[in-house]
Amino acid sequence: MSVQNKIIQSFLSDVIEDETCKSISLISATDSSELVKFLEKKNLDQLFILPQIDNNLNIQSDLYVVCEDVEFNVSDIGIIKNLLSQKIIIFKSHKDKFITDSDLLKLGFQKEFENKDLIFFAYNLKTYNNKRDWNNSKGWANPENFNKFRW
Repeated sequence: MSVQNKIIQSFLSDVIEDETCKSISLISATDSSELVKFLEKKNLDQLFILPQIDNNLNIQSDLYVVCEDVEFNVSDIGIIKNLLSQKIIIFKSHKDKFITDSDLLKLGFQKEFENKDLIFFAYNLKTYNNKRDWNNSKGWANPENFNKFRW
């Protein structure tokens, strides 16, 4: 097993355990048998393996994993993010010309880490937009007047 695969498996293992994922959709255009064998050992109810992202994609999963060998654009990721899953992991090659790092950051992804070959991005709706503590009556200048007067 290559060092790259060990890093990917370790990262996925942490996410699956932390988020208690029961269904995963893996999108990979090449042979992913080593990764599939690893995922089968996890306590998953469903594992879907897809060769590409297309407009007919309609499989809802707890976690989507997009491998570095898949060609995708902003609208493809938007479909997954808005319709199919609240958690997404993207393994992106440094040489990828289809989507830039800034495109993924604009979509709300966080760069988890990178090594010489790959950049790991993750999106989790649960942690994307935390509720702000200051947006309540206690943060106002006159909290006693909150909901009493309309200015």
